[in-house]
Amino acid sequence: MNCFAVTETSAIVHVVQPAWKRLLRSPWLKILVAALALGLLVYFNRIDPAAFSGISQRWPWLVAAFLLMIPPYAIVSYRFWLVLRIQGINATGGQATRWTMIGSFFDVCMPSSSGGDVMKAGYVVKHSGKGWRTRSLMAVAFDRILGLLGLFVLAWLACLTGWSLIQDLPRATSLVLFLTTVCCGALLAFRILGSQTVQSSRRVQAFVQRLPASKQISNLIGTFHALRRHRGLFWATLGLSVLNHLCWSLSLLCICAAVGLQVGLVHGLIVFPLAIFGNVFGFAGGFGVGTAAFDLLFMSLLGLHGGAVVGLLFQVLGAMSRLLGLPFFLWSRRHPEATLVQPPPATVAVE
Repeated sequence: MNCFAVTETSAIVHVVQPAWKRLLRSPWLKILVAALALGLLVYFNRIDPAAFSGISQRWPWLVAAFLLMIPPYAIVSYRFWLVLRIQGINATGGQATRWTMIGSFFDVCMPSSSGGDVMKAGYVVKHSGKGWRTRSLMAVAFDRILGLLGLFVLAWLACLTGWSLIQDLPRATSLVLFLTTVCCGALLAFRILGSQTVQSSRRVQAFVQRLPASKQISNLIGTFHALRRHRGLFWATLGLSVLNHLCWSLSLLCICAAVGLQVGLVHGLIVFPLAIFGNVFGFAGGFGVGTAAFDLLFMSLLGLHGGAVVGLLFQVLGAMSRLLGLPFFLWSRRHPEATLVQPPPATVAVE
């Protein structure tokens, strides 16, 4: 049961959340779950120390894997700059890059793979000024949505273009149907939510007003509407998301070679994005639950042992690459940005 305490001087309502909610959001629980998942993988020999023995002879593959992790930061920084433009937020490419790199750094430092979004949103809110908080939060949220959708689109495109090569995969037909449903469903939702009918419908507006976080939902619908009016920007941001995950998937292909696993390019482009998606549920970039997801997908879709080892190496190298955001964070501490206050426009305009 929620308890409320209102101070007479400030009239601020302090909400004490139930104990079970505080427990679910506790970083210690996330650490415990990650440690338990890794412990079970070791106990059941899913992470075999012998699998690391040949890496010393194939270390150039790990170097190549790490180098392939660097270009995605430039790609997603440019994508985030486009998303900010769509929201009408005036920011330079350098600022978008700095916020993206700081967010990537805090993906490791905070207890979830999306923890960096909190920091990134904070910088955007501070930059945008009073009255722009909702738009700033929606920009970060929408950038995350585009990133996740890019994973499924990449796997879907690999299925469609390489069907003749993947028919031997277990559950290949079910996998294609699943990816088609996710991608087409998401694109259809974008089209519907961005339509002028939804934007101007009084019934929709009345329904949204009854929902929790109605202002945020209305703003998100406005973002979809802006993308609908500027289809070129939408396909550009989605294309950048696919390109970003293509680099991460090629990095995983190199890690597989480093541990002696033979995975075809098309097979990898189908399975790797799904495994990367599993990192969303892990700790500090995917450790634990994300590692187990790698093991499950490698075994069920590729018939290969060693997925947990590949996932663990991917998460370690990914964490190392995210440390590249530390200099950006230190620089921002020494050079605080001036707050730019903008009056919100009546409509979102993108030149």
